[in-house]
Amino acid sequence: MSVDRQIADQVVAKAVLGLCAISRVVPGGLWRFFGRSLGCLAYRADAYHRRMTLANLKFAFGHSLPDKALERIARNNFQQWGMIGTEWARARYFHPETDAAFLDKVRFEGLEHLEAARAGGRPVLLLSAHFGNWEYAHLAYARRIGPLTFIVRRIDNPLLEKERVAYNSRFGVNILYKETGLRQAIKQLRSGCDLVIFADQKANLKEGVPSRFFGRPTTTLPILAALARKYGLDVVPMFALRRGWTGSHRLVFLPPLQWSPDDTVESFTLRQNLVIEKMIRRRPDHWLWMHRKWRTDHPWIYKAENWRRVGSSGS
Repeated sequence: MSVDRQIADQVVAKAVLGLCAISRVVPGGLWRFFGRSLGCLAYRADAYHRRMTLANLKFAFGHSLPDKALERIARNNFQQWGMIGTEWARARYFHPETDAAFLDKVRFEGLEHLEAARAGGRPVLLLSAHFGNWEYAHLAYARRIGPLTFIVRRIDNPLLEKERVAYNSRFGVNILYKETGLRQAIKQLRSGCDLVIFADQKANLKEGVPSRFFGRPTTTLPILAALARKYGLDVVPMFALRRGWTGSHRLVFLPPLQWSPDDTVESFTLRQNLVIEKMIRRRPDHWLWMHRKWRTDHPWIYKAENWRRVGSSGS
């Protein structure tokens, strides 16, 4: 790493940690309003990610929603991520023994589905996505249910990555990295630690299988299907939903997906995609639209000259 990069990382880390420190003295409602305002500002100022978000929305919803509705979803989406960003800033100071007030704002729903899957002390595979405040969801899960393993992409800034690992570890969330973490995650799964997989990540043709998402051909990672088949474990969908524009969240568990004799990796993967899609349709402002989900199969939608006509063709 170059000296310039190290200096830049230090500057960014100090700025972010400064915001974290400010978050401790600002009332929660005002802090969320600040985050929502940041989201509004980003929607206006960040033309690249705004257009990408709208391109994805138009590609997903086609002609089923008018452009005005898609723009409203995109604007709300930026505001949601602004609020989530400010909420994450507070997580640095959370401690499982002293922050019951934080946990009170994460209510569990559908817990019977999780309990049935974990009957007899079996670990579970958790199907999730880049949806809602997943960091809060994981911290609440680890404190109330038990240790949790999460495979992530490493944050580019190593100083901020160190902070993320620290507060997750305090709660019992084991952070592993996608480059080398699957083998260790399987080892922890065998020892009884639940594993959450974000199945909405983009995949290339080498690592993924053909599937569909929002009715579009989509290459999808088959990790959950492979693990469910090999170890005979249930896959429990888990999603965090915000209550309106408040600081309260619902951690919703849905009926588990079970591997059946008639399943294939492709059919199981399609079922998982349909679960994620249904949740996104329920709260479209919660999903991370500002990434190139369809880059492998439909790269044309991310070319600037095509953004206005996305949804009119390319099924």
